Amino acid sequence: MKNVVILLFLCYLWQNQNHDKMKKFLFAAMAAFLLFSCQESLEDRAAREAQEFNRKFCPQRIDDNSRLDSFTFDKASHTFTRHFTITSADSLSAERAKEKQFELRKALVEEVKSDMNMRVFKENGYSFRFVAHSGLDTSIVLYDATISKEDYAPQP
Repeated sequence: MKNVVILLFLCYLWQNQNHDKMKKFLFAAMAAFLLFSCQESLEDRAAREAQEFNRKFCPQRIDDNSRLDSFTFDKASHTFTRHFTITSADSLSAERAKEKQFELRKALVEEVKSDMNMRVFKENGYSFRFVAHSGLDTSIVLYDATISKEDYAPQP
């Protein structure tokens, strides 16, 4: 429909021999097309940024006890996921992780709140998932938490 309107407008300008107006219109139309055709969606941007971060920085030793293994983004759920491996001997049990889960969640919520690199994603309600695996057996999940908008958004 838009193409028909544009075509009719161009025909009108051509019939009236108003080539200057036509040139201006074509220039504006091309500029608008170029401006809007190069925009990537927020989901595509999130996937690209996660992939770039993963390629550049993972795996990455966080401290003596942990390592960031990967950073991914799931478009369907709008969730960023960070996979960690816990390497310290005293933190390798699921029982120990269970004891600390309230403190861990509180710390992760604060981390998400203060992360200014994710501001645009937080403004759009994206979620942030943290998965910690055992260093002895990476198939064992010690901790798995998802921080959603309800957790990090300012309370009214």
